[in-house]
Formats: sequence, C-alpha cells, structure tokens
Amino acid sequence: MNTLLEALLTPDQVALTDADRRAAIARLDSAVRQAALTPSQASDRHDRVLAARTRGELRNILSGVANAAPPRGLTLALQAFTGVWLVACVVQFVVWVALAVFGHFDGPWWLWSDLGLGAIVAMLWWTNESYHRKSDVLVAA
Repeated sequence: MNTLLEALLTPDQVALTDADRRAAIARLDSAVRQAALTPSQASDRHDRVLAARTRGELRNILSGVANAAPPRGLTLALQAFTGVWLVACVVQFVVWVALAVFGHFDGPWWLWSDLGLGAIVAMLWWTNESYHRKSDVLVAA
C-alpha cells in the first residue's frame, strides 16, 4: 500500500525503473533526430538519466524536451486530488461508522463521492504515468 500512496502523493519521489530510463533515453534520441538537442547535449543527458534515482530528477534532466516528462501542473494536480480524495474517504467513513454506532446504520453512501473522486485521481495518475510508459514507437513518431 505504501508504494501506491507514494506514487499518488509524491510522484516525483518514485524510484526510476529500467522502463523509465529506456523511455527517457528514447525521448532524448528522438529529440536529437528532431534537432531539438545536439548529440553532445543528448549524450550528457543520457549519462545523467542513467545516474538518476527518482522521477523528479528525471523531470529536471528532460526539461526542454517536448512531451518528455509530465508537466509540473499535472503532478501537482495528482497530489492535490489524491490528498482531497484520501481525506474525504477517511472523514466520510468515520462519520458513517459513528452513525452506525449510534443506531443510524445506512448503506455505504460515502462510496458515491469516494468513487467519483477516485475516478479523477485514476485519470490523473494514468495521464501522469503515460509520460513514463510511452513505447519507443510512439516516441519516435
């Protein structure tokens, strides 16, 4: 569960995987083909990608390369909506349990808002992850 919460609440602190590094290197190669980076700039960034440990470091390395890393606003939105979603889930569940303890048991009404906010969090997460999981074919196009 901690891995899931880490990815949602602190996406820039998620450890890089080999797939993340391969996708970043493919984007650098694509940037060279599109003349957005010189080969020497790409080589320097390539070395930095291999040494990077987190997605936040990767964001800094890929700055200036179009569509290479998720925009900062997307990451902030993911963090904010996740925080609101978690707080809403906990508060509504506690209220529901308190009502049930005092004899006002009702169906889990809190699921409607929790599922709605959860859908927003899921869409933001999917969009954020898409920057790290694009296939090499899509990057080269």
